[in-house]
Amino acid sequence: MAPAAAATNAESGYAARHGFAFALLGGVPAHDGEEAAVAQALAQFGTETDLAIHTGNIKGRDERCDDKTYARRHALLDGSPVPLVLVPGENDWAECDRPAAGQFGPVERLNRLRELFFDPDDSLGMLKLDLQRQSETARFRGYPENARWEYGDVLFVTLNIPGNQNNYRTGAGRNGEYEERIQADASWLRQAFAAATRLKARGLVLAFSADPHFEGRHTVAGGVDPYATLKTDLARLASKYAGQVLVVHGGGTSPDRHRPGHALADHPVKFNGKTLQNVARVAMPAAPGPAHWLKVSVEPGNRDVFRIENANTVLRPPQPR
Repeated sequence: MAPAAAATNAESGYAARHGFAFALLGGVPAHDGEEAAVAQALAQFGTETDLAIHTGNIKGRDERCDDKTYARRHALLDGSPVPLVLVPGENDWAECDRPAAGQFGPVERLNRLRELFFDPDDSLGMLKLDLQRQSETARFRGYPENARWEYGDVLFVTLNIPGNQNNYRTGAGRNGEYEERIQADASWLRQAFAAATRLKARGLVLAFSADPHFEGRHTVAGGVDPYATLKTDLARLASKYAGQVLVVHGGGTSPDRHRPGHALADHPVKFNGKTLQNVARVAMPAAPGPAHWLKVSVEPGNRDVFRIENANTVLRPPQPR
């Protein structure tokens, strides 16, 4: 494998004038047997896209959360021919205390992921993107997985929001990790919209792993919605933003039950009954095929900024305003 190129976002200006495309992948590989198919998908990125986002769960729910698995998946994703940015998913750390996953401590495993996947200031892949990480600020030194970068005239943002009820624990006194992380996420989200406004970005892409159930409350024991802060903040910030917002997350369900493994793409998005015309959403399927990925094109002449497609179809084009 050739050595990785130096970190650079030098193509941003060119991409803003001529357009670019990025790939979305999530929930794979679920086991060793899917690694070859994922490698083939990554190879396709090099001919069709400029960068990629993985929405988390780089291992199956019942795979061991050991360093050997992490190292193998790191090598796989680092072989992407385009810059690839990873978002941590619940299978990667928050559910590692399950017996089938090896009964590791979730926080200890999250810290290990941070060391292996999020320690440098650049992306994964044979070509690198220079990322700004939340860990650059003293208050949130422990959150390198929360990142942002500008490409073209779009600002990309990642957040650590896992799908196992956001790692909310129902036992008394067990939510220190959850409470501290939602504060970090809320701060990073506010900074992202402020940066997008300052840069006059045409669009903002927000990527995380969980399906937060935008249409209503997602409650756990005690009536708590562990995604309530995210939804409230996102609705408020997006309503004041002049550009277009694309929310990308995992754990989605296909709107067509006869086409399993297809992503859900919808626009506009409703937040607890309130419609935001400038927000679109892509939910990667909960159990995609090993080579399933989506392409998102950013075109200078497109008022809606983002055009979402897969290899065969454009998924639910934006509704007229």
